[in-house]
Amino acid sequence: MAKATSVLLISDDNGVTNAVTVALADRPRVRLQSENRSVSSLNGTAVQMAAENDIVVFATDPGNRDDMSAIKALNERRGENSIFLALADRDIPLARARALSDAGVDDVLPFPVTGDELARQMERWLVKAAGNRSGGGKDGTVIAVAQARGGIGATTVAVNLADQLLVRKSRFRREPSNSVAIVDLDLQFGAVGDFLDVDPQEGLMQLATGDVMPDQMWVEQSLAETAGGLSVLTAPADFMPLEAINAKQIETLVDALRSTHDYVVIDLPRALVDWIEPVVANADEIAVVTDTTVPSIRATRRLMDFFLADNPGLAIEVVVNHEKRPMMQAAHHKEAARVLEKKFDIWLPHDAKAARSAVDFGKPLSEVAPRSDLTKNIGAMAKAVVSRLPMGERASV
Repeated sequence: MAKATSVLLISDDNGVTNAVTVALADRPRVRLQSENRSVSSLNGTAVQMAAENDIVVFATDPGNRDDMSAIKALNERRGENSIFLALADRDIPLARARALSDAGVDDVLPFPVTGDELARQMERWLVKAAGNRSGGGKDGTVIAVAQARGGIGATTVAVNLADQLLVRKSRFRREPSNSVAIVDLDLQFGAVGDFLDVDPQEGLMQLATGDVMPDQMWVEQSLAETAGGLSVLTAPADFMPLEAINAKQIETLVDALRSTHDYVVIDLPRALVDWIEPVVANADEIAVVTDTTVPSIRATRRLMDFFLADNPGLAIEVVVNHEKRPMMQAAHHKEAARVLEKKFDIWLPHDAKAARSAVDFGKPLSEVAPRSDLTKNIGAMAKAVVSRLPMGERASV
């Protein structure tokens, strides 16, 4: 049996203590210990306790110098794989959040929040702590979505694949949810935010305009979250040169996202800029969305050759969009499969009404058209992904 994850809570606020206790109440193999004191009043014994726990949670005001000094002292004595989580006001300025990061905090959780939201935020770190104890392995699975041509529906596929990767509560049984992030790297024309009714975020613009590396704190500050629990990193509102972001920034971004999410879906731009390479190199799979017309199949072949040139072991799935799976494949289907040297396993039928409704309402297909064949087929695609690419090896928490 896996060792229990030890959580130390440091707070003299009964509201914080009750909220964390409730958030962890139903978690098996989690041992919670509380210190009823403020961070700034910690003594040597409490500092030693912090060094011995997997996760340390504390309420703090980053504007309080005594708190910041105490956090730095904790960081100097922390265990090799200890995780520090700070509960702070949800309107905390980015500068103060970064000060906490510089002091050694791994994540800033907004407070007050509902019990469900706090439990969801804690979940990813409980998984991370268990992975640290077991020696880790990769954290999350990365799936990149590429398009063979403009207008082929790659964003529809990416958004709804990410949505379907969230394991939902069914009517008859309660199932845990995967943590899933979707990233819009179509920096100039990306529409992921529009598809999910999420306002454009400026995180990617910050990377372009400053010498910034997207560390864990930056990622948490830059992600938006939908009502369904999907983490979203949108394209910026303003146009930006594609070359304004560099490969190292993208590589760091992917690493940060996969360290806290079970699945990361990346919507790629059509342009093959140099920073695409770290996405390809770190992807567990690339889904190329196409149709079976001659131009699209030729473009798909070129894309596959590009992706495989430096990554010969990369898994590539061809997604035939806007076409229902035929009972018997026609001659042009067979010829296309021959050219690509791929069997066509994923077919997504054309359902313009459902797709348009989803975009109009800014919601995934599962919410506006759950009975659509398009929704069902993307759901089947997600199930196949989970079967083919299960989450990284982790100890149970």
